[in-house]
Amino acid sequence: MPTPPIDSEKPALYSNPPDDTSEQYDVVVVGASFAGLTFASVAATRGLRVLVVERDPVVGGVVRTTGILFSDVFDVMEVPQRFLMNSVRRLNMRASEGDTKPVEIGAGAYRFYMADVTGMLQWMAEQAEGHGVTVRCGAIFQDATRQPDGLMRVTYAHAHAGTAKGDEDADAASPNGSMGVTTVRARFLIGADGTRSRVAQKMELDQNTHVLAGAEWLVENVALDRETFYLIFDAKLAPGYCMWLAPHNDIVALGVAGRQREFKPIESLKIAQTLFGGVTDLSQMRIVERKGGNIPIGGRLKRVYRDDEKGRVLLLGDAAGLCGAATGGGIYPALISGKLAAQAVASELLNGTPGAVKAYQRHLMQAGGLGPYLRVEDWIRFVLDRMGSNADWSALLGIFASPQGHALLQSALFETPIIGMDSNFFGMVRNVLGQHPSVYGAALRMAWRRITARA
Repeated sequence: MPTPPIDSEKPALYSNPPDDTSEQYDVVVVGASFAGLTFASVAATRGLRVLVVERDPVVGGVVRTTGILFSDVFDVMEVPQRFLMNSVRRLNMRASEGDTKPVEIGAGAYRFYMADVTGMLQWMAEQAEGHGVTVRCGAIFQDATRQPDGLMRVTYAHAHAGTAKGDEDADAASPNGSMGVTTVRARFLIGADGTRSRVAQKMELDQNTHVLAGAEWLVENVALDRETFYLIFDAKLAPGYCMWLAPHNDIVALGVAGRQREFKPIESLKIAQTLFGGVTDLSQMRIVERKGGNIPIGGRLKRVYRDDEKGRVLLLGDAAGLCGAATGGGIYPALISGKLAAQAVASELLNGTPGAVKAYQRHLMQAGGLGPYLRVEDWIRFVLDRMGSNADWSALLGIFASPQGHALLQSALFETPIIGMDSNFFGMVRNVLGQHPSVYGAALRMAWRRITARA
């Protein structure tokens, strides 16, 4: 999508950080995306002094997501209308092979929105700054250690004027070989730095090991219904996930994702142009932007917090595995976890409430229907990983083409809010799939036992 113009009156968002080793904060947040910025804003309004360090040159400057918002997000955040590019009320799905006709579901009310992620994140950063948060870009987290006085010593690298900014590694060579290093002190460290979290690595916490690789082209000169999202399933071209064609404001998003190292995303995208030929003519398309990124699908990580001699740190968002294991939906969990974690950290640091962060971890899954939602996603991921052939995909979509299957899909995707995913919803899933044992019946029963055991 086109990147909004940079506001020159917001220097904290877009300038290099100063070489100042004397600064002290209550919290340093690594990563200026949905989880990190939500945490920072709420923590600052609670009275904490917060620094956010972001490796990219500008907030939202490198977008690694399609930017699909569930309508449930509006229960957590009031998103300005200008960031909602177009609304989606229909989903069209088919297997790449076989005689199964496309399965289409939809609703009168909008359920999904394509969002201007760059604009949203820059707006969130400005909101955070308005609450007193300091945001520094082109700042690459290096390490953190706990000092004898209990404070964390946090170091991050940044490019001097005239050098490259936003390198993946701080010791990467810049044009003149010059990189600056800044040290600050903090009482707490938040790792909201994505699927491949450097904070998790350095602080010896759990890291995501099950990951999807995704690639997407934003293309023009393509006519597409602005209210329909198209999906194609192919076990080789998109193992464990799918290819998609989606309206994206005035242009179109053509994307693919699948299990890492099991396919070649760019080759799949080229073939997808032909596979979507029945939807629209892609022969004259022109690529205006390319995206790529990783999606954690291993579920919620267990060891995401520590408070010992090593450090005082908590992981949030994708870094903590808080992402839909099937759909890759991470914005809703990021907003929920960022908000509640900020309240817990503020209680512990300012009110002296012992165990507030541990209590946040225990109760997080009860907030906003997050636990049932992630369990549904885990279950679907279990099934998706067992679709080993296109014949399997055709059989599964055949279930959803039946009256009961269609009703289930309709309810799950368009009618049941995340907060409403309770035991009754699980029962509906079980009843539908239980009548079709020919489609990996044993595997489905195992998945069902796995999910209900967690409930």
